Amino acid sequence: MKSFLLLVAAALVATGCGNIGGSSPTASASAASPAPTPAALGPFPSEDVQALRTDPDIAYTATTDCGGLPCTVPGDVLAPATAANLPTIVLLGGGSTPFAERRYQEPLAVALAERGAVVFLMSYRSAVTGNYDSDTADDVRCAVRYARANTEQYGGDPDRVIAVGHSQSGLVALEVGIEPEADVEECLAAGSGKADAIVGLGSPAPRSAGAGGSAPPMWLFAGSEDLDAVAMAQRLRDQGYDAEGQVLPGVTHDGITDPAAAPEIVDLIFEAVDSL
Repeated sequence: MKSFLLLVAAALVATGCGNIGGSSPTASASAASPAPTPAALGPFPSEDVQALRTDPDIAYTATTDCGGLPCTVPGDVLAPATAANLPTIVLLGGGSTPFAERRYQEPLAVALAERGAVVFLMSYRSAVTGNYDSDTADDVRCAVRYARANTEQYGGDPDRVIAVGHSQSGLVALEVGIEPEADVEECLAAGSGKADAIVGLGSPAPRSAGAGGSAPPMWLFAGSEDLDAVAMAQRLRDQGYDAEGQVLPGVTHDGITDPAAAPEIVDLIFEAVDSL
């Protein structure tokens, strides 16, 4: 595993901080000086996205802080070329990784969009950008708000926003769903930062779950090398939450996000979507 210092170097030198293109039609951006602009990731390979509509390198926050440096937090949008009232999926990667590494989830994003969803493939700040867990949670809130505010222009339904997080981001998305709403100055859109449903991949267990809270429906899917998602879902139900868990035999922690390794994952995510 890379050391923390190498990860920070990769983030700051390669892709970690900066204004990665795009602006929001619902923006209420701060008046701070523009963030430095590194090379954007650019378009998806045409052979990967084929007939999908894509909008790469959007910035879904105003200028914010990445470990003492100004930055904006980037993402991509993938959607069917012609669509209306489709579910909206906010897809978040796992671990503490540079912004550019969000695209390891490109195969899942493409599969979900081809199945019939507007997908916002979002990065977030973390230890690799010199930030704390609270900044990660704020970015998840901003990502959900941005997706809800902008999905109609891509054919999405703002009343069916599903956060799908792998590993660390699944944990954070679950906690954001459980915790009270919070104001985040850097968000480019107002509204609810809670998704209408949450799917955690790789067995994330929310740390802040407490009895009697209010939260959207939650689904936890684990690979066979992960913690038991069935037991974690039962713990959440014991605390009064609507939660389901399932273990996928023979699927690894990382493979659970890959439709080639776990082809059932797209069906499972859409089961959550169709329940809304």
